[in-house]
Amino acid sequence: MTFSLSVPASANRLIDSSSPYLLQHAHNPVDWYPWGEEAFAKARKENKPILLSIGYSTCYWCHVMEREIFENPDIARLMNESIVSIKIDREQRPDVDDIYMTAAQIMTHGGGGWPNNVFVTPDLKPFFAGTYFPPAVFTSVIQQIHDRWAQDQAGITALADRLAGAIIQIKQQENDAASILPEQPTIEALLQHYGDYYDNRFGGFYQAPKFPNEAALLFLLDTYRLTHNNVAMNMVRGTLESMAQGGIYDAVGGGFHRYATDAQWRIPHFEKMIYNQALLARAYTEFYALSNNMPEGRAIAEGIFAFTLRQMTLKDGGFYSALDAETDAVEGAYYAWTDAELHDALDKESYAWLARHYGLAEIPEISGHKHTDGMVLCLKQPLSEIATAEGLSYEEMVKKQQAVMSALRIARDKRLLPHLDNKIITAWNGLMIDAFARAGQCMGRAEYIQAARRAADFLLANLRKQDGTLYRTWRDGKAEIAAYFEDYAFMIQGLVSTYRATKADTYLQAAEELVAQAKKLFWDREHGGYYFTDGSEQLLVRMKNAVDSALPSGNAVMAHALLDLYEITGNAEWKQQTEALLKAFGQAIKKDPRGYTHMMHALLRLNHLIPAAKATQQPVETATLQEAMETKAHVQVSASEPKREGNCLTVTVVLDIAEGWHINANPASLDFLIPTSVDVREDSGKTEAKPAYPDASAITTPLGDIKVYEGKISIPVQVTLPGGAENLRLLVRAQACKDTTCLAPSDWIMPVQLK
Repeated sequence: MTFSLSVPASANRLIDSSSPYLLQHAHNPVDWYPWGEEAFAKARKENKPILLSIGYSTCYWCHVMEREIFENPDIARLMNESIVSIKIDREQRPDVDDIYMTAAQIMTHGGGGWPNNVFVTPDLKPFFAGTYFPPAVFTSVIQQIHDRWAQDQAGITALADRLAGAIIQIKQQENDAASILPEQPTIEALLQHYGDYYDNRFGGFYQAPKFPNEAALLFLLDTYRLTHNNVAMNMVRGTLESMAQGGIYDAVGGGFHRYATDAQWRIPHFEKMIYNQALLARAYTEFYALSNNMPEGRAIAEGIFAFTLRQMTLKDGGFYSALDAETDAVEGAYYAWTDAELHDALDKESYAWLARHYGLAEIPEISGHKHTDGMVLCLKQPLSEIATAEGLSYEEMVKKQQAVMSALRIARDKRLLPHLDNKIITAWNGLMIDAFARAGQCMGRAEYIQAARRAADFLLANLRKQDGTLYRTWRDGKAEIAAYFEDYAFMIQGLVSTYRATKADTYLQAAEELVAQAKKLFWDREHGGYYFTDGSEQLLVRMKNAVDSALPSGNAVMAHALLDLYEITGNAEWKQQTEALLKAFGQAIKKDPRGYTHMMHALLRLNHLIPAAKATQQPVETATLQEAMETKAHVQVSASEPKREGNCLTVTVVLDIAEGWHINANPASLDFLIPTSVDVREDSGKTEAKPAYPDASAITTPLGDIKVYEGKISIPVQVTLPGGAENLRLLVRAQACKDTTCLAPSDWIMPVQLK
């Protein structure tokens, strides 16, 4: 056997970082700098533009770009000569990431993602941005920026000034909102929104790719708890049960992948984030508690917690951040199975059981990238139905399933484990502490409460300074970076839940002390609401960020934590602080309740403590720059009159695409493009829709040859209706692109009238 050894480049400045993401680039030939004054001073002294390359350690396309570009000595040489290069871990610096993601979205008309590569002037104002670039394109971009900087620096500076002004305008919209408290109709509008976009067949909301949308699930669960709204509970039930059957849930090892690439939850994007585990564990726990202790919710929650304790927990109590999606440059390789591998891992009886009840879903190939031979395990029907069919109790069936999966896990453990991002993030740990404490109390599991206590004690001992303020991250014995507001809010909620589970005063006292610190560091005394940063570092803009993203917003979590403190202590001050916080964002909430779902959830709870305060002002409708970034600005959608014969219906969707733009074909040519899709839904969930997507045009772009729709296209849809179909509606999703610029995808929902 022979081996070929490659000698890594000598270490660059990132070698001293505590960030796993920066350390992944520490031996690149690129002359990387971390974010900081040393890099800024070099750019000013040498009069060079700066590349801000922002990502995180478990980002698949970040790995691809490193392999193809940043490890290439010729491209690195060009970068080192032409620009100053800064590498940023978005999980350590979410404030910097947010500002420059907004810049990327403006410049790409709503595009964005990671890695986010933003070129800025020496005073950190952006003028060009993109995500993944193929090597030849990136080389051309660097050369063109170098030439343009030399020839027209004044023009670039003027452009950067305009873009910086646009970012400030967008980010300060929440700062200027009128102080009003939204009323009950806003909550009802949000419920209607989720009802309209709920997938009655496969659960979840919107179309593929499908995210768990935990904030929506928690809002709907509390809607059921407080108002006994069965429609809300049915949406939660359908979503959580479908996710448990799909490949998004790792049946072998427990825990959830980040999202599904398809509508049926079968094929995931394989990275596992600790915040997903925390939020989904809470959702399944609350589903178990509110559905007459139905065991399905408990079993999945226990699977999440088992995975977390086994693979994501520091021996001293904190929780690691994430597991990568790829192994040896192959996404999903660790989790996928061939039939031969299943045969080898199981005895004959276990294999027969698995073959009866599980299918294998094929993983789509990514053009130009290594592909696994294996497929993804998916349940064919709910485990409770299998138990009934085989004459077993649900608990007996779970034991049988666990025995089979344990054998598979033993076999899988022999594989190379995906990269573990082992930094401890205060905010994400607060979410998991909260989940463990709630589940321990709900299920009577003392070990879960102990896990919450150990993690809370670890963070208070290692990520809290002498003055009572917090650090953002900890790794290998070193805590660093002043915490952001979300770190305080999430940690406070975790401490409050730990107090509820333990009745140990130390956690309640720590929570109240952190509330006081957060008020001092982050509260906007003029307009209300909490800023994301403490203002000690001068960035382009100081923002608040009350809109939910993959995580609920810090302002929303703080509203819930304040309500928890009021329920525990009866101190009216906590209720008053909640009201002031919700009023600060009242106008923005009324305009876009979905974007503020977790804040709406807090409003729902508040309304069941006291009558809703009446709004004193009507919101002023204002257009934002973001409206021009949406696909709806360039695509018009209409539908023909439906034609019905018996229980069959045909309706044609017409998309009129603006000249110079195109929308992605179905299927999309690249995994990060959103395919054009059409679906028909109604309340029973028994409708079957078969869209006939037209032939696509092939165009050549810097990303390669892709298939698209241009001009005006028609998509006929054949629909099979159940008896008594009600509330029939047409859902359309499309993403408009121009060259390598793609807008934010838009969704249309249109009623279909039956005659």
